[in-house]
Amino acid sequence: MKKVANSSKKGILIKGNNADSCYNVELTYVSSEKRRPMKARLFFISALIVFIIIGVSLPQVYAQENITVAGGDVPPDQQQMEPAEGSLLPLPVTQKVEYTLPYPGILPDHPLYFLKRLRDTILEKLISDPVRKAEFYILQGDKRLQMGLTLIEEGKATLGESTISKGEKYIEQAVTQLSSHKGSGGVVAPYVVEKLEKSIAKHQEVITDLIEKVTDTEKAGLQGSMELIKQMSTLIQSLK
Repeated sequence: MKKVANSSKKGILIKGNNADSCYNVELTYVSSEKRRPMKARLFFISALIVFIIIGVSLPQVYAQENITVAGGDVPPDQQQMEPAEGSLLPLPVTQKVEYTLPYPGILPDHPLYFLKRLRDTILEKLISDPVRKAEFYILQGDKRLQMGLTLIEEGKATLGESTISKGEKYIEQAVTQLSSHKGSGGVVAPYVVEKLEKSIAKHQEVITDLIEKVTDTEKAGLQGSMELIKQMSTLIQSLK
């Protein structure tokens, strides 16, 4: 059997010993010279697609990260996306006061609560330093606020409201104590004023939320507590 190459057809002619048997097998292949232009075209098409994707996405990202208003660029965390036409405007997000209320312990409806009150009265008498006593009053006011909040959530709104009212009187004592101390030439540490200021802000926040959840009877008492705490918020400015 003989193999005869046929360069014009890019094939191989195969002849056997028998004259009648002759096979012409044409092999179709792509030479390296033809594969190179094809790879180049594929690379060009892929690069073009990537370029189009990047070109479309970049303006959107840039527009979200650089919203400019009067006064300069707005950081991404402070940006607010514009609502689509016909959609409802988003509700404003209220910034919560970063101040943790203390654990209240047993509540006023507990049979042994009188022992807790006796303990607190003794501690108050033992504290002689005016600044430390003011801090004690802040702690007691915060505890009463948490107690009242828990009682109202448990359905004991009347007891909860009266407990919160007592807590605001503790805050009033704290402001009075520090004002008297500073008026007599004493020094009030900035961290104490800052703590009292945050406590007052937290009281305003919690009472404002509770006013919407109670009946008219308790609402009147909570509104009175709110007025008192607002007065304390004004008086505390003299301590700075």
